[in-house]
Amino acid sequence: MMKLFVTFLAAVLLAASLLGPPANSKETQKRETASNPKSDAAPDRLRESGHSSFVSPHTSPIAVRNGLVYVVNTPSDTVDVIDSQSKSIVRRIPVGIDPVSIGVRPDGKEVWIANHVSDSVSVIDSDHDSPTFLHVIATIQQFDPKTRATTFDEPMGIAFATNEKAYVALSSENQIAVVDVKQRRITKRLAIAAQDPRAISVRNGRLYVIPFESNNKTQLSGGSKENIDGDLVTFDAWEHSILHNNVLSLGHVVDIVKHPDVPDRDLFVFDTKTDELIDSVDTLGTLLYGLTVDSSGRVFIAQTDARNHINGRAGTKKHSLKELDNRAFLNQITQVQFTDKGASRKEIIDLEPLPPEHPSPGEALATPYAIEISGDDSTLVVTAAASDKVVTIDAKSGKVMGRVAVDAVPRGIALDATADGSLSQAWVLNAVANTVSLIDLNNPTTPTVVQTIELADPTPPAVRRGRIAFETASASMTETYSCASCHPDGHTDQLLWVLKTPIVTGGDQIMPRSTMPIRGLRDTEPFHWDGIPGDPYGGNNSANIHGSDEPTSIHGDVISAARHLIDGALAGTMAVVGDETINNEGKAGLLSAAQRDEMSEFLLSVPYPPSQKRPYDNVVTDRAKRGFQLFHIDGDLDPTKPQANVCGNCHRMPFLVSTNTPGTGMDAPTWRGAYDRFLILPQGRLNILEFDFYERIAQQGIPEKEMWRFSWGGRERFNPVWDMVLEGSTGYSGAFARQLTLNERSAQDEQMHDLLIALESSAAEEAIILEGHGLLLTDRGSEELSLRYQSAANGKHYVPVHLDGKAFSREELIEMADSGELIVTLTGYHGERSDSAHPQPAIWTLGPIEKQRGPQKFPKLYPGKTEMIVSGRHLDQDAHVFLNGRRVRGDVELLKDERVRIALESLPDPGMQLMQLQNPDGKLSNDFIVQVSVEEPKSVNPDSKVLSDILNRNGWDRLLGVWGDPDTGGEKLKMIYSWKIEGRVIETRSFEPKKQSVGLMAVNGQSGDVFDVSADATGSSTLGTWKFESDGNAVLQVVYATGEGQQGTLNIHYQLVDDDTLHLTFEFPEPFHIKLIRMKPTKSHKKELRK
Repeated sequence: MMKLFVTFLAAVLLAASLLGPPANSKETQKRETASNPKSDAAPDRLRESGHSSFVSPHTSPIAVRNGLVYVVNTPSDTVDVIDSQSKSIVRRIPVGIDPVSIGVRPDGKEVWIANHVSDSVSVIDSDHDSPTFLHVIATIQQFDPKTRATTFDEPMGIAFATNEKAYVALSSENQIAVVDVKQRRITKRLAIAAQDPRAISVRNGRLYVIPFESNNKTQLSGGSKENIDGDLVTFDAWEHSILHNNVLSLGHVVDIVKHPDVPDRDLFVFDTKTDELIDSVDTLGTLLYGLTVDSSGRVFIAQTDARNHINGRAGTKKHSLKELDNRAFLNQITQVQFTDKGASRKEIIDLEPLPPEHPSPGEALATPYAIEISGDDSTLVVTAAASDKVVTIDAKSGKVMGRVAVDAVPRGIALDATADGSLSQAWVLNAVANTVSLIDLNNPTTPTVVQTIELADPTPPAVRRGRIAFETASASMTETYSCASCHPDGHTDQLLWVLKTPIVTGGDQIMPRSTMPIRGLRDTEPFHWDGIPGDPYGGNNSANIHGSDEPTSIHGDVISAARHLIDGALAGTMAVVGDETINNEGKAGLLSAAQRDEMSEFLLSVPYPPSQKRPYDNVVTDRAKRGFQLFHIDGDLDPTKPQANVCGNCHRMPFLVSTNTPGTGMDAPTWRGAYDRFLILPQGRLNILEFDFYERIAQQGIPEKEMWRFSWGGRERFNPVWDMVLEGSTGYSGAFARQLTLNERSAQDEQMHDLLIALESSAAEEAIILEGHGLLLTDRGSEELSLRYQSAANGKHYVPVHLDGKAFSREELIEMADSGELIVTLTGYHGERSDSAHPQPAIWTLGPIEKQRGPQKFPKLYPGKTEMIVSGRHLDQDAHVFLNGRRVRGDVELLKDERVRIALESLPDPGMQLMQLQNPDGKLSNDFIVQVSVEEPKSVNPDSKVLSDILNRNGWDRLLGVWGDPDTGGEKLKMIYSWKIEGRVIETRSFEPKKQSVGLMAVNGQSGDVFDVSADATGSSTLGTWKFESDGNAVLQVVYATGEGQQGTLNIHYQLVDDDTLHLTFEFPEPFHIKLIRMKPTKSHKKELRK
């Protein structure tokens, strides 16, 4: 039977692209979508808004003033106000999405809130005598008027120079915004030549700024050939990174080294009168979490210092995880003393014994985060966020005086002091538990928790427990670091590490790997660079490039994929090498089975934040659309390559990833979030200081755009790809989280009008829920107002949340605001089905989601053809259709095998269009390319007897290429299809160990039948004819003769499951089934194809 299979293999694969999608009359689910909600009648129930966990960072998230404690409730998108006497919550103030930081105006009359996802600052009136007391009265933000994108991205720390001037750290912009307090206007920006400024403080006319991702002078040990010294330079980086794209770093010695010339700016000091930079200080730590300054200008920084260089000599000394000694970071406070001549002294306060000594069980102080100093400069109060502790430290000696346990992940401290400045009590935000602890500090050596106050939290309990397991140091055997230490806020520490990574095929050392984010893990298995953790597919990987390994997780079980990743990390990175500790299910490492399962749920729940620069009207710019075209279709014109390099062939939709890369076995990592990753490629092979092009931008703080441009050689034509990165959908409308406050100042602002119209349009399309909170102001006093936008025939779209009050039109709201009768803040929320239980919908070209299978074949529409079939998942039967950011009418059918039929009511405009699907009250899918023509492609002559015409007529245009068996990646069976005579004759070549066969496919000029003839090295041969059946299947009828003289006939049935998977059935007495898949051509394959 095997001989028959090999003999017929050439004929078998000729049908690979014959079949269209199977009929699906009873198997489909159908629903017509509309451009607007259908009913204009008053609703019986308003749609409910939801809350996602974006795992945002914090800095100064709690403040106390005039008897009130203000604390961000990040999961609920509110600021909660606690009466310091009664210890009860007296008000919950809706602000923006993901509030993370608080600043109090010096006179105490305003409290400012940085909303990390809304890209705004909410101004709360804290003047007890004001009619707007404890309400948002203004929103500070900034947009590009041309692109409608924010220029105020990811605000963090807030500090006031005076009552008239404030500073806001824009973490992703690497800038500090200078704000006119009265005008609510950004007047200038201070550039920070480092990454991710977060914590800032003003003291005695000085503004102090620390960047979070400050680096620690580590890089790959590359340089020029003549500079190889076996220490800082161990390989020729020009040869292995520039001249040749040596992805696996084979053939050279690779270390992680601390290079003295790598910029490592950690503290910036500005004059608050002139806003001029007057000093900067290097090398204070790696991840800088918190900042405080005493009355003399002495600076204290809570930080963790990475030890990735300690075991980084994987090449020269064959280092492994063992040398790290389960101490990935040192937990420290850095002290900087300034004089008139600048920083005069830097001192480190180690919170734990230095390796090889380790803290005793329960004594570690992992991840120092929030830090404050007493009014008399004597005592530091610090949170150890990963140890769930608050500690007091003698500011002079650096000695830990006392400690107390609090709830999970304390990230904020607000101090109450006595009249002489000594400590009285502290209010502490436990960010993941979402509670506030009140601590008695009258005796700093014995801090005591007096009371714990719970904040409302919509986070699913299992997800919250999983995040606690991820964020706390109980996962590491020395208790000194957590999983979040390398993946802070679900992101990356931007460092290289030598871990328990398999040695790649052909290598002789563990290769350093850059940390990857945990954001957006869902549907991107396997995880990390090497194609091994959480792999549900099997096949090759970097440790078995030319072979095929079994899957490491269960296909279709996303928890099993995340569990495999977690189990490996707990047995490796988080464990002491050689320690045999096992958990309650017998797996190596700490944390119970339940904790690991819940951590899996948490990891899969973490989304990417909303697109950094997606316009607020949700319509991507023409330049970004050009980026999609370049990335997925046209490619980069690299002059060193014979054809365009199409990134999307590997970084495929939906989420710009794929696996089982031929020749390397590695994953193609996602481009999502590239705007926030400056260490690129598996080993950071371009982040090497000796490259003059890199050294230039390293001095600027490594702006991500400039860094990523190196990956396409800086060619200007390809630059719009960066706009694709900035604007591409991560599941949220461009209107999501956007907000504005209507008041006397903003009522006639043209940009605010434009923003309001855009929010209303998205709300009408159900892409967001537009909700408003504010006050009606009259001579009799003020009245609370909560509104939601709802389509209404009478134009009064703003309906009271409880449906029992007056509705308003937009014009009425603006008029009342202009006259001083109304202050209301309107915010675009997402629906209640956008939470962790509802993943982002995904759509992609027909075929498996994970495979690299050549160019993506996007649907082509034209007059008379407005229907397409794509692959998709996480879609509801009543999904909405969006084109270029706007909802359109269309039918959606969910078919079998993750296929979706989409029929548009009308043909879109000609050209490349971007389509999305959205589940009601849920997330939007990725942007997907649809190509539209003004006229139907020229039809093929139905009577033509030319083979190319017959192939096109019957859907065989996808035939040419390489096919193989999935078990061995084509090592046992492989077929190449190519034109022998262009348009007339196809040649088939089959390969298996020690045997080849050749076949030809052509047309009988008299009958018009498509015939097939093949022969192999054993003397066996076949002659066959194709028959196409009405149901879309195909049958190849052959007459065969073996080399031994046996003869017979056989029918072979074909069913194309998807664009790249073919099921074959041989009509033996016992039917014989075979599965084949399309493969990515190698260089040798391409040579055969060119023949």
